This record gives sequence, C-alpha cells and structure tokens, in this order.
Amino acid sequence: MQNNSEKKIDRYLDHLEFLSSKIANNISMGLFQDVNKMDYERKAIINKISSDTANLNHTRRNRLKLVWINNNKMINKLEDINQNNKKKYLKSKKTLKAYS
Repeated sequence: MQNNSEKKIDRYLDHLEFLSSKIANNISMGLFQDVNKMDYERKAIINKISSDTANLNHTRRNRLKLVWINNNKMINKLEDINQNNKKKYLKSKKTLKAYS
C-alpha cells in the first residue's frame, strides 16, 4: 500500500510526463505561446520532487530519469527550431532591406 508521500510523487510524475508530452506536441506543431508557461510549471514540479528525493524508490527514479532525458531532447529540438527560425528571420530581414 502506498503512503501519501508516494501517491503525491506519483501524481507529480504523472503530471510531469503529461506536461513534457504536451510541450513536445506544441513544439512540433509550432505552437510556442504556451511552452514557457508549461516549462515553468514543469520546473516547479521538478523542484517539488527534488525535495522528496529520499522517498523515491528505484521505479520512480527510473521514471524521473526517462522524463529528464526526454525533456533534454525536447529542449535541444526547441533550440534548433529557434535557431533555424532566427536564421530565416535574419535572411528575410536582409532581403526586405535590400529591396527597400
């Protein structure tokens, strides 16, 4: 039987996985307006989980590691997308400046 602390950590992990999935979907669809808000919420959950690290069993630690790995992949993908968008913007800006 799970105690309250374990249930709370499981809820945090579930919500963390949900947020990570939603962030990934929004990024892949180009919907960036809510990503910062969800990322802030994700970081808050990670801080809450970090304060209860003594209560994490092996399964929960593995689950948290998986979410962390997926988040890092997502962040790298977002940085690449932002970098590409910045290059396109600068190129368009130079083109418009040349024509005006």
